[in-house]
Amino acid sequence: MNIRSDRPILYTYPGCGYTTDLKRELKKKAVEYDEVDLSLEPDRIPELLLLTKGDRLTPVLVDGESVQIGHNGIGCTF
Repeated sequence: MNIRSDRPILYTYPGCGYTTDLKRELKKKAVEYDEVDLSLEPDRIPELLLLTKGDRLTPVLVDGESVQIGHNGIGCTF
């Protein structure tokens, strides 16, 4: 996966409807982002755990210094 630091990073895990909703919203707003599917890149889970203070929760959107955990305050555990 090609990660660009100038774009938001979206951490995802399959089967999370909140992730689907957030991706739909980002597409509607024409926001480009890099996706980290944690089922395909489990070595990146420690990054997520740092962002969520130990919670295995998606979606997590990182945009510069801003970290959004869940979508509208709700997410999925994996």
